[in-house]
Amino acid sequence: MADDSSSRGLTAGSRLSGHPWRALLLILAIQGALLYLVGFLLKGVFRLSFDISDTEALSTVLSLSVSGFLAYMIVPYFLHLPFGKRAFREYLGDIRLTHIQPFARLLVLTVSCLLILILCQGSGSIVYRLTEGKSVTLEFLSGVFNLAQALPPRSMLLFAVFYSMFEEVAFRGVLLRMLMRKYPVRRAIVYSALAFGAVHLPAVFAGRPLISTLGQVVWAALFGLFYAYLVVNTDSLGPAMIIHWLINVFQEPLTLYWGTAPIGVRTLYGIVFGYGLATLLLILWVRFFSKRWLPD
Repeated sequence: MADDSSSRGLTAGSRLSGHPWRALLLILAIQGALLYLVGFLLKGVFRLSFDISDTEALSTVLSLSVSGFLAYMIVPYFLHLPFGKRAFREYLGDIRLTHIQPFARLLVLTVSCLLILILCQGSGSIVYRLTEGKSVTLEFLSGVFNLAQALPPRSMLLFAVFYSMFEEVAFRGVLLRMLMRKYPVRRAIVYSALAFGAVHLPAVFAGRPLISTLGQVVWAALFGLFYAYLVVNTDSLGPAMIIHWLINVFQEPLTLYWGTAPIGVRTLYGIVFGYGLATLLLILWVRFFSKRWLPD
């Protein structure tokens, strides 16, 4: 889908609109500041302990969700991104958040993409078990694909990673649209994916092993290609937001088995089975689906 923003021109108060990288760095800095500000407010006012490493703690969930919503959704509007000063409703249209038609077909595409991703991640557990020389039984498969264990009341991941939907607003709603003004669509997709991978680098400063962090950077960049390709081809941000959120929930049971492997093997499986294979299959599927069933 072609970006229709080029005909609008930049309006008043849009100094950042021509500088996507500056805009992204500013948004990320604001999100980091808001994360700790909200956390300390929750600790001071409601006496909730704030430990960013405890991802399912109420204070962490609230801090990530509130800071993500404000920084990734609201701040770009006040910074007049991605295309300059606009009414809020127009801003939501610019980032493709209100583009939800044809709804039924977008829903089918979203669900089918989730199924492909679930099968790819689960296949990693199957392959790793076979490399151990163990048999793949129905009991084993039911454990790998038992997604209910990642849902309430067994797990609070559904709420803990809710903030990841707002990452799509920043990277595929705002940044991608800004890049598409400056570069051809394919380059814009690649640049946005590389940026999405790069923002995972600071995890090493939080104590994450270097090899694991680099693996996360690689697979985040790989899947960033899919997210951007999906948004461009559907002209909608909704499917990418839902997939990003839900796969962060379901990946825990799907990857739990090969998550016990040595760190090097675990990182390789994350790149190949976690997101690499899925990226290839999903891009092909989205291309086929969009040409056949989505309006031009």
